[in-house]
Amino acid sequence: IAHAKDMGRMLSKLVSYLPYDLLVQPATLKKPALEYSYIQTVATKIRSETGLAEDDELTFAHLIKKFNDLQAVIIPVLWGKKEKHENALHIYLPDSMTTWIYFNLDVEVHDFKFWMAHELSHVYTPDLKGDTAEDFADALAGALLFPESLAATAYKDVTRCRTNKTRLNKITEYADCHSISLISVFYEINKYAQNYDFPEINLGSAIYAANTNFNKRYYSVSQTIFQKEQPSAKDYIQNGSELFDTPFFNVLKAYLVEHKKSEGYVQTILDTPLLDAKGIYAELT
Repeated sequence: IAHAKDMGRMLSKLVSYLPYDLLVQPATLKKPALEYSYIQTVATKIRSETGLAEDDELTFAHLIKKFNDLQAVIIPVLWGKKEKHENALHIYLPDSMTTWIYFNLDVEVHDFKFWMAHELSHVYTPDLKGDTAEDFADALAGALLFPESLAATAYKDVTRCRTNKTRLNKITEYADCHSISLISVFYEINKYAQNYDFPEINLGSAIYAANTNFNKRYYSVSQTIFQKEQPSAKDYIQNGSELFDTPFFNVLKAYLVEHKKSEGYVQTILDTPLLDAKGIYAELT
């Protein structure tokens, strides 16, 4: 938390360079709650606002557009392989009511999509704190990626299967179709079952082993974007700006040039090694 606060203080210096109307507060949820029906209602509203039909896949493009609609600044970073929450960092600056979200590109594509949906949920609930905020973000992320209408159909399909192997195969089909993890499909199916007092599907540890094997079929986001382990500073900035439609690098450049800041500022604000910071600094200035 202390580290995030330090980064927040650095980000606050960039606020005036943002291409947003800072007089208007982005939309937030009035009274967020963890009830299943409420979560599904919110997910349906958000999905419909992006133009999605009931059972359509929520794509990266949909998520990125929604972040921009809410004036949340995406900051793509290359932090290497991390565990869980270290792959995304959400910083809300209350004075300017601006949101900045770091996304680690060195993660598996399905996990990355979940983290994007998770962080989008945080954007809608800036007043939630601690475990409550995390639980809500997890719940809404799951509903955005695999809403009740899909979970209901998938539940019926999976319960018709007679063996765990065929159940896992069916869950994999849904995961593949919607570009999400088996875990997301499995959890949303059982949340649906719990809400309607249906028997839950129990796959034990097999679901986690199957998900691990499923992920091995895919490259990380950074490998997919850059086609290499270590992109050049130019490729990182250009692809990061274009693919995530983020103003961050233009904003950073304007601040660096105007205030004659050093590569140390880049190192701190991106939490990156000094050598990488020097390359990014040189490219921006």
